[in-house]
Amino acid sequence: MPPQDCEKYEDFLQIIGEFGTFQKRLLLWMMPVAFIFSFTYFGQIFMILVPKKHWCRIRELEDLPMEEQINRGIPKKEGGDFEKCFMYNFPLDSDSTNMTNQTRTKIPCNNGWIYDREEIPYESIATQCNWVCDKKELGTYTLIAYFIGSIVGCICLGYVADHYGRLVALFLANCCALIGGLVSVVCEDFYCFVSSRFVAGIAMQNCFTCYYILVLENVGVRYRTLIGSLSLAIFFTLGACALPWLAYAIKNWRHYALVVSLPVTLVILLCFLLPESPSWLISVGKVERAMKVLRKAARTNGKTISEEQWTEMKQCFELTFADGQSGKQYTCLDLFKNFRRFVVITILIISWMIVALVYDAHVRVVELFHTDVFITFSLASLVEAPGGILPIFLIDRIGRKPIVIASMLLCAVSSLCTGLLKSQWDVTISAIVARFFVTLALNVCQQWASEILPTVVRGQGLSVVNAMGQAGVMISPIVIYTHHYYRPLPMFIVTLLLVIGALVILVLPETMNATLPQTLEEAEKRWRFSCRKRKIKDDQ
Repeated sequence: MPPQDCEKYEDFLQIIGEFGTFQKRLLLWMMPVAFIFSFTYFGQIFMILVPKKHWCRIRELEDLPMEEQINRGIPKKEGGDFEKCFMYNFPLDSDSTNMTNQTRTKIPCNNGWIYDREEIPYESIATQCNWVCDKKELGTYTLIAYFIGSIVGCICLGYVADHYGRLVALFLANCCALIGGLVSVVCEDFYCFVSSRFVAGIAMQNCFTCYYILVLENVGVRYRTLIGSLSLAIFFTLGACALPWLAYAIKNWRHYALVVSLPVTLVILLCFLLPESPSWLISVGKVERAMKVLRKAARTNGKTISEEQWTEMKQCFELTFADGQSGKQYTCLDLFKNFRRFVVITILIISWMIVALVYDAHVRVVELFHTDVFITFSLASLVEAPGGILPIFLIDRIGRKPIVIASMLLCAVSSLCTGLLKSQWDVTISAIVARFFVTLALNVCQQWASEILPTVVRGQGLSVVNAMGQAGVMISPIVIYTHHYYRPLPMFIVTLLLVIGALVILVLPETMNATLPQTLEEAEKRWRFSCRKRKIKDDQ
């Protein structure tokens, strides 16, 4: 069959339907997957909360009201606040009220701590194990372990996604999330908990990204943004807003960990019901299986296609595979094999690292504000909705590049204000505005990277980008930790990174209104380095 006769089948979605019942079912199932993804991403935050107000336990004074215990047994700092890690070697007796604090010695806490239950009304594993004072870094270490797990998961499961299928990777990722979550429930110490969070972290990106890729490969160009953004905008937001109140209502970190882990079972079962991506099946030469999926999709969409056309389509797919990719095993290393590929993937990595780090920093910075952490987290999470909905209306009118650059620069301005302002609610509002802009940039970057990378290495390519993004996220708790040295420092670091990120993505190719590239060669032809907004459809 002449190769030119096969051109009409390159975009097979125009034949089987770009957004019919088949695609709408995929979108419907994407919604609970996005909801559960928010549990996997944010769930750990409310397992390791520590009230800002905590003091040494003084057993001789435990029968007294809390305020009196503190006044009698806890020394004050120079600024007037009570110490969190020190107590007096002996407390004031009721008949020793005239004794000055200077007559006693300040010593480290030796009987545990008392935590303000009005601020955090339940015991977390951090308060259960007293991860405060000289152990205050342990909570940060559990987050770092989680993100190290996500790096391992991105690399390993990305390889699985491109060599064994999107559904296999989705299944394995959510199994890791379930196992890690259930082991966390029974942990009694740091080592058990940090290990369980590493396992859960393996799922962190791929428990949703694999499904995201699968759906993106099954819808037409016009509907890609709608599919990619809608479930995140609505259901990821709902999940994120619900999490703090689940923790607040359950009032037991173990029961809470169980509640946020068990819903992953639904996604595991879903893996046995979903169709594999026909684009991936064709790219690896599994044409017979791809044809079964396409026939089912066409039938579901109410499309009537003749048997002759099905036969011709199959022959074209087999011919394309035989000519271009038979015997080839692509790996992520193929993305670095010449200068143009190297530059594009490197810029994708740098930009994603910055956006992911800044996003996570703004998620976690709410813990530092002197406001109710449950209310503030919910309010901040609400911006996920407009941050996901706006791209639906803007991304195919303005383009990916202008939106990401503008969002990063506006986030930089808001982050700088967060560091400079003094009033707690002014700081909180500017931080929420900054999170809106970084959420917008994150959502657009996720789709943009998927459109730049070709089908044959899309899973692995996105996994490399996401893995390095998680390396950036892994630094996020350390960035937030710098507030111990200078209060505004985390936001100053974030501002600088955002400006750098906005500059480096200037040379990435625009993908507005372009079909997804199938091969590395096709993708490379489209990649052009220019600071102007240039649509890659011009090369087609």
